[in-house]
Amino acid sequence: MRTSFRRFRARMRSAQRKAVTLVVYGWRDSEPGTLAWVFPSLHAALRAVRALRNAIGWLIIRGKKAVENDVDVAALRRAGAVLVEHMV
Repeated sequence: MRTSFRRFRARMRSAQRKAVTLVVYGWRDSEPGTLAWVFPSLHAALRAVRALRNAIGWLIIRGKKAVENDVDVAALRRAGAVLVEHMV
């Protein structure tokens, strides 16, 4: 478990300096559908998702990605693009 944490920490450090895309696909109460925003850093995306109080399913992926309609979360995971994911 220790080595997996080190790999995760290294991935997070390198991602903090690169552009990321926040994808929100699950909502509480209202359902506006899948929405995505590009942020300059992982830290900025995490701050933004904390402000979205009704977002219950979201992920942050590496790079500037255009996301439309339904998100294939499994495909993003297989590609190794998902940096952080949250689902309630």
